[in-house]
Amino acid sequence: MWLHFVNGSWEQTPPPTRGELFGDGIFESFHIRKGKALFLEDHFRRLRQGATVLSLEPPTSWETLFQEIQRIATSFDSARGKVVLYRKGEGAYTPLTTEAGIRASFSPLSSTPFPLASPQRLIRFPVQFLSLTPWSPFKTLSAVGYVQSAAYAQAQRCGDALLLSTEGFLSETSRANLFFWDGAVLHTPALRSGCINGVMRAQILRQARALRIPVEEGLYPYEVLLNSQEVFTTNVIQGITPVLGLHGEKASFRTGEDTLAFLIAKTLFSEGRI
Repeated sequence: MWLHFVNGSWEQTPPPTRGELFGDGIFESFHIRKGKALFLEDHFRRLRQGATVLSLEPPTSWETLFQEIQRIATSFDSARGKVVLYRKGEGAYTPLTTEAGIRASFSPLSSTPFPLASPQRLIRFPVQFLSLTPWSPFKTLSAVGYVQSAAYAQAQRCGDALLLSTEGFLSETSRANLFFWDGAVLHTPALRSGCINGVMRAQILRQARALRIPVEEGLYPYEVLLNSQEVFTTNVIQGITPVLGLHGEKASFRTGEDTLAFLIAKTLFSEGRI
């Protein structure tokens, strides 16, 4: 029996899902613009890969789910969509089934700058917790580190928190992947740093190579950012977000129309592509 404490007394309530109890599931957030879910094929590819890693089997075919999300997306001009797969059944840490339930949400987005968002300042989160695992490239429901780092950035009046791996290498931010330009090469932390294999990250890498911009994925210490000419973060909801500087550091980075971020955003989201 589960009880919920409400208005000073206990009320009987249905049991929570395993996703709520153990973070046993994965999700995808995607951007809907003009009735179209952007990069939906890439989102579903990652969702299927993550489901395989976690041994989750959806109650319908992937093709049917994909078509349903496409259909619902046509009802929105600008929105954030989210699909969650969580394991069904009871049990403690040992799961009793591979059967997954599905939930989806659709929230209208306000008119914010996209694909190039307003510049922000980053702050380094003091806890180094990210590491490479079979599930680290995916968005799992176990997100306490991202929640804590986002709250830390907000408390320090910064736009986002910069996250390092347990080995001290640059990884990502609380909600985005990280890129930096040294004047010759566009760098981004490799997946072995523990960062999520972001859908927008993949678009940026693809577009940079199409523009013949040298690209490198690697393991980098925090200090390399201090000598960068340009830094930006990427996710599918905000697009590309330029970074002004790092909290507590003297380093500042280029922003504006003469930057690599602006060029990539302009070409990636050229007229007719979204």
